[in-house]
Amino acid sequence: MVFSTLLGFPIKFDFLCNNIFKFNPKKTKKMKTLNKNEMREMVAGLIANGAAVKNFAKFARIQAQCAEGGEVIETVLADGTKETTNTANAGDWIVTNPGGEKYVVPAAKFPKKYEPCPELGNGWYKPTGGVQKFLELTEDTTFICSWDEEQHIKAGGFVNVTDLSDIYGIARDEFFDTYKECSEDGSFC
Repeated sequence: MVFSTLLGFPIKFDFLCNNIFKFNPKKTKKMKTLNKNEMREMVAGLIANGAAVKNFAKFARIQAQCAEGGEVIETVLADGTKETTNTANAGDWIVTNPGGEKYVVPAAKFPKKYEPCPELGNGWYKPTGGVQKFLELTEDTTFICSWDEEQHIKAGGFVNVTDLSDIYGIARDEFFDTYKECSEDGSFC
C-alpha cells in the first residue's frame, strides 16, 4: 500500500483510486457517504493531483442570534435542497446569510469570524475571518462534516480546506453570494 502525506495527513492512494475516483454517482441510486477521514483523504488526493485551491474571503453581512441550546437548524439552500442539519449548543450562534441560508457557528469560533455591524442594526455582523482556502468540487459529494452530520454538496460547490480537520462545504450559489476571490493578503481580486 502506498502512503504519502499532504498537509500533514496520510494519503492512501489505493483507497483513493479504488473507492473515490472510480465512484460514479450517476450509476448508483444512493451516493456513498464519506466519513471524515475518507473526505480528508479525497481532498488531499485532489490537491496532490493538481486540483486548484483558491483564496477567498467572506464579504457578506449576516444576521445572527445567540442560541439557547437544543435548536435544530436545517440548512436549506435557495433552491430548496437540504444541505445539512446541526443542533446548536447553548452559546453557539445561529447565522442567517443574505439568501436566507441558516447554519450554526460554535460559540468559540463566532468571535473569530464576525464582529458587530451596528450601522445595520441590532443582530447584524460583518465577517472578520480573513483569507480561507477553498476547493471546487467536480462531482456531487456527500460526507460527514465537522459537526458529525451528513453534508451534501453538488458539483460546482466548494469545500473549505483551510484546516483539513474541519472540512465543510458551501453550495455554489450561496458561496458566491457571500465570498469573493482574494489574494493571500485578503485584497479582493
